[in-house]
Amino acid sequence: MADMTLKKKRMDREGYRQQLRLEEEKLHLAAADPRRLTYHLEPPVGWLNDPNGLCQKDGVYHIYHQYVPFYPELCSVLWGHVTTKDFIHYEVQEPAIYPDTDWDQNGAYSGCTFQEKGTMYVYYTGNVRHADRDYDYITEGREQNTILTTSEDGFHFTPKQLLMRNEDYPPDLSLHVRDPKVFRENGRYYMIQGARDLDARGSILLFESEDLIHWTYRLRFTTKTPFGYMWECPNYLKVGDRRFLIACPQEYRQTKGGIVKDNWCGYFPLEYDFDGGTEYELLEYRTLDQGFDFYAPQVFQDESGRWLLLGWMSTPDADYDCEMTVENGWVHAMTAPRELYVNEAGRLCQRPMKELEGMRREIARGPAQGFQKAVSACFELKVFLDMPKQPFELLLRESAVLSYRDGVLSLDLTGCGAGRTVKSVELSKVRDLWILSDTSSMEIFVNGGEETFTSRIYDSMKDLKVKFSSGQRGGRVELYELIV
Repeated sequence: MADMTLKKKRMDREGYRQQLRLEEEKLHLAAADPRRLTYHLEPPVGWLNDPNGLCQKDGVYHIYHQYVPFYPELCSVLWGHVTTKDFIHYEVQEPAIYPDTDWDQNGAYSGCTFQEKGTMYVYYTGNVRHADRDYDYITEGREQNTILTTSEDGFHFTPKQLLMRNEDYPPDLSLHVRDPKVFRENGRYYMIQGARDLDARGSILLFESEDLIHWTYRLRFTTKTPFGYMWECPNYLKVGDRRFLIACPQEYRQTKGGIVKDNWCGYFPLEYDFDGGTEYELLEYRTLDQGFDFYAPQVFQDESGRWLLLGWMSTPDADYDCEMTVENGWVHAMTAPRELYVNEAGRLCQRPMKELEGMRREIARGPAQGFQKAVSACFELKVFLDMPKQPFELLLRESAVLSYRDGVLSLDLTGCGAGRTVKSVELSKVRDLWILSDTSSMEIFVNGGEETFTSRIYDSMKDLKVKFSSGQRGGRVELYELIV
């Protein structure tokens, strides 16, 4: 959960219901906005951010998320709740978790769901900010409480239990410890949490448990040199025999080949056996998404064993406009659901969830060179290149341009407004592109999803087209309209 610095009013279930009755006009205004997305999850009204507690139970996917329901009117963050069976059609439920105790009165921050013998164990960070005097809220003046509630159906929850508070974390840490993620390895239960120490150095804490309630601190995963001051929204996954830690290092910037990156979210291949030892190795950090709008992803395994990812389609502290729709009573959305897999090179890759193919209506297919076609705002484009080192330019929609030259792939949104300019990544070749466009979003998967670009896009949505230009021979294109 990206830290929300303002103290906001407390809201419980009845307060939410009363306020909702007063917000009928906002609901209608939001629903009528032409920039409302077609096949992405978005709030009916208000602010949505970090996905939380993602799971599948009895064939139904439960998507909880950070929610400020009547934004820009501020209240402490709730957990919104949406269900789906296909990630195309969504049913909005009443919020699941309210900041209604002394342990979470200033926000039910991010967390996870872990299922055991039919019971959903829901862990999250309860945020408390004291206001009796001025605090820096880093070393004093706040509580970050690890809280548990359980559910048998995903809709009804038991009374909250306080599991850990500030004094239960290592003493050299600041008061920023949050976003628990629980998993099982080698017959034991583990929890990771993002942390910031007193020297403003980020890390991930590892705790161990025998019963999912009592937790013992084991170690912290960190780098030899400082790598961002706080590692938010940690995730752990194991694919085959490969382990990965996902994190969002705040204020980490790197330069590669002259390209400056703000690496808000990425992953470390992890070498650690979870055998009780303290020796581990974090291998080279890789950015999960190269676009303008991607943060705080959460991963989970569904009932078929797939590793799925959903991310917040925005970013904190951007120098461009992330609130273009707030004037119509709503703001932000989730990415399209993605399946994670590991390729032959050991890279963690992303591809659109297969269920999304159910929206396809074929428009055209043919040679890549000279391909040009009018499109609606909601389309899927696949490009396969026979000469992957040759330069090309791909016009998308009204004025978005994806180009490849001199070993650099760039997405230029300068002509689309809202302050977004150019994002680039070095690539020795481009073999294929897979692009999902929605009314006000675009997601680009490159080379089987080794690289992705996720961005909101705010063009006119009129007279849109795709046009491929290149000197290379061969290659082919598939184009689909996406209809819900």
